[in-house]
Amino acid sequence: MKLLALDIDDTLIGTGKMPSERLKRAIRLAEQNGVTVVLATGRGFLGTKAIRDALSLYGPLIHYGGAVISDGRTGKHMYENYLRPADIVTAFAIADAFDIHAQIYEEDTVIFRKANAFTERYTSTLRIPYLEDPNLLYRPLDNVPKVLYFVDVECEKELTAEIRNLLPRHISVLGSKPGFIELGSVGATKGTALERLAAMLGIEQSEVTAIGDNTLDLDMITWAGTGVCVANGNDLVKSKADLVIGACEDEGVAEYLESLFA
Repeated sequence: MKLLALDIDDTLIGTGKMPSERLKRAIRLAEQNGVTVVLATGRGFLGTKAIRDALSLYGPLIHYGGAVISDGRTGKHMYENYLRPADIVTAFAIADAFDIHAQIYEEDTVIFRKANAFTERYTSTLRIPYLEDPNLLYRPLDNVPKVLYFVDVECEKELTAEIRNLLPRHISVLGSKPGFIELGSVGATKGTALERLAAMLGIEQSEVTAIGDNTLDLDMITWAGTGVCVANGNDLVKSKADLVIGACEDEGVAEYLESLFA
């Protein structure tokens, strides 16, 4: 292994948690053995800052589900693949039809039309700026990496299928956490971003390991030479992974890295 891509939420840490000392040691151990460790997340650059700082990871960062690759220290974009403005308008029309919350991102700011309990939890947990704009769809929409829907977990599977059927084929419809439905460009996945980053670093596919938990991670798990899913992960992702490791709450990633490098 020369490149290790790690999802954050429900893979490395639970909601509102910070990396444990054990996880920090395990990642340092991997780096000491010549592994480049990168975070591959649905979060934005600022939303990953506390995690990057805790883990001292300042190399490349895959974020917004693969729509952006940034320099982990400066935030300068190395690659970006944004949604089309017309598709964002369509996504909000669908959200209105199903009466579900939708939000977009401009750099590190999350923007929604009306604040609610979800937006309060979301922005405070990630410590990111936000803007309530009832006229959101009249803003310039040229630099939006993704649309996030928040839905009731009980109807998530059914809604995901219905939404996928309504959207054009060049829009991906994936899950990152229970109740989170993420819309992005089909060409802007964690898998395509990881493939691009590996090429930038001169690392072969067979030398790449990716670890995640949900369908937003599936593309990178199936592309990587070794694809790994945590035990608490989505059943489809576990079925496609080369290896299933311990659950997030049991520090499965730390245990896996210790087994390889200790």
